[in-house]
Amino acid sequence: MEPLEPDDPRTLGGHRILARLGSGATAVVYLGRSRGGRLLAVKAVHAERARRPEARDHFVREVAATAAAGGVHSPPVVGADPAGRVPWMATEFVPSVPLHEAVERFGPLPARSVRRLAAGLAEALVAVHRAGVVHRDVKPANVLLTADGPKLVDFGIAAAAQPAGLAGTPGFMSPEQVAGTEVGPATDVYSLGSTLAYAYARGDTGDTGDTAAPRGDAHPDGDPGPDDAALRSLIADCRRLDPAERPTPAALGDRLARESGPDGSAGTHPGAAWLPAPVLAAIDAHAGEAANPPLAPAGPPRRRLLLGGAAAVAAGAGAVVLLVLREDEPRPVPGDEALPAAGESAPPAGDPDSGSPAGGAEPEPPAEPVPVEFALTGDGPVERLTYAVNREPKTLKNVSLPWRKTVEVPRENGSAAWSIDMSHHGEVTYVIHVDGREAMSQRSPAPGIPGAVRGPGPYHAEAGGEIAWGSPPDDTSA
Repeated sequence: MEPLEPDDPRTLGGHRILARLGSGATAVVYLGRSRGGRLLAVKAVHAERARRPEARDHFVREVAATAAAGGVHSPPVVGADPAGRVPWMATEFVPSVPLHEAVERFGPLPARSVRRLAAGLAEALVAVHRAGVVHRDVKPANVLLTADGPKLVDFGIAAAAQPAGLAGTPGFMSPEQVAGTEVGPATDVYSLGSTLAYAYARGDTGDTGDTAAPRGDAHPDGDPGPDDAALRSLIADCRRLDPAERPTPAALGDRLARESGPDGSAGTHPGAAWLPAPVLAAIDAHAGEAANPPLAPAGPPRRRLLLGGAAAVAAGAGAVVLLVLREDEPRPVPGDEALPAAGESAPPAGDPDSGSPAGGAEPEPPAEPVPVEFALTGDGPVERLTYAVNREPKTLKNVSLPWRKTVEVPRENGSAAWSIDMSHHGEVTYVIHVDGREAMSQRSPAPGIPGAVRGPGPYHAEAGGEIAWGSPPDDTSA
């Protein structure tokens, strides 16, 4: 969570804007407060995107999909104006921790928590599919853990009318998504199974239909507890290669209820915390930060250069960013800047919803920044990872796969230098895209080397290069 910048709006739709929750290529998400005092997550589309009719149409569908899915297991939409000069959508603010962050920080969840997770997400998918929506990107980053249960978020891909190419996240995509064939409710069930495998064991999330791998990571309660064969069987059934053989979300809920205790709570008794204590403490920390958001510094308005993309947030904070921002969100189709929709008038000078200074027209926005995307898939784990764009390095340790990160470079720079350096076990594929174009793709260790020769690892991989917009890729690797 970050303080507001001088040129951020202070109100949207009558909601007071308190702080920044995150920012990406398409929008900014703010912490807001309604007139009645309710905390909200308010997504506002960037002005340059709002000028594109196709981007506005997509946002209209995203609002509709999010509203259709809203309920007990998905944050409800409390207000939106996708046709406004500043398109926005407000959803309930949820103190939470994303599932992938919880597993990375504290280790796999115990079986009782995974059962509750499965039951909650199955119930969410029942509501989503009943509304005629297929999520298409169920994964740990799009699952928020709250004290009351899980919530399924981010309907950006679900809102796409006809997504071009692959739509989803490697490692959690169904076979039919990978093949580019027709998707349906069974697609979400496959991704749910892979998400449960990750939560229970950081298990294999490949498109194999296998059960989760044996549990071996440290656990927040100190002991992962006895292995749950029935839970593994449920995960395997969700991940069957043939969509017709996967259970429906409703059948999953019935199955979990039958396998649970007499209270029907999918493995937890009434009044018991469904999550381990460290995860609940992180959720409480997020709630505390929202109750005391950072103050905006004083200063003249300025245009912010987005260098971090949908940046990773501090531990226990910013989980709601994942409600509407994704590191792998599909980028807009390149094209000419469009004029505002016919009949749309500019707001009066000084309109607080516009974010423009009083007494003049809003300056022409800069060209949309160029995304530099790093993506890692494979076995892992990655012990150490350093990635850099224009010689600004970031180092991470114990990175779980799949992993991806997007860094934005102002288009007027004309070029971007990038590099990646990592130490890892297993096989890891790393791919770099610049401005939507593949700059390099490499596997480490190099394919064709027998395991007996290459040894057990760890392995070291390093690559780098520089690419100018409109020029052929230029990279070096070792």
